[in-house]
Amino acid sequence: MKRIIISIYGAFCISVTAQTSPPPTLQRSITPSRGLTINTRKSTLIEKRTTHLNNFKNLNIQKIVTKDVSDNSSESLLGIMYEYETFDEISRKTLTIDKNELGKLIQALQTMEQKENEKNSQEAKYKFVTTNNIEFGSVYREKSSSWAHYIKIPSSYYHQNLTEFSKEELKYLIKILKNAEQEL
Repeated sequence: MKRIIISIYGAFCISVTAQTSPPPTLQRSITPSRGLTINTRKSTLIEKRTTHLNNFKNLNIQKIVTKDVSDNSSESLLGIMYEYETFDEISRKTLTIDKNELGKLIQALQTMEQKENEKNSQEAKYKFVTTNNIEFGSVYREKSSSWAHYIKIPSSYYHQNLTEFSKEELKYLIKILKNAEQEL
């Protein structure tokens, strides 16, 4: 008799909680969509051509043109490729920046350059993160009274490829990116 009462009570509790629980939430990607690019099209032949533009530190700056062979539509992107080699692996990865975002990046780097020319008395930090999570930044270090500029490229969960550079190299990077913008 106890078993019957316990099973009826258990079934009742399950049915009550099943009806009152909220519907599951849908997880959506937090990366912004830039629209359908040629590279993501399906059921069509895509051609990709890469042109080396310049090097900056350990980064290879490239112009990447993808073309849909069926309708001859094409798009140009800036590619930033880096390579590294360890004892057990060799890796090469290219991340892209479209022309609109490249213009915003150049403006941000020019602002960082201006901030470096201003006299600071306290620590300051600036960063610009692209849609592909490439982080460009500057940090003023109060103790040493100097600026450090960097590019942080996402690699894996635990590893970040960090490239630091000087004020003169920042000017050179801006020049490279302006020339690349003209090429796109």
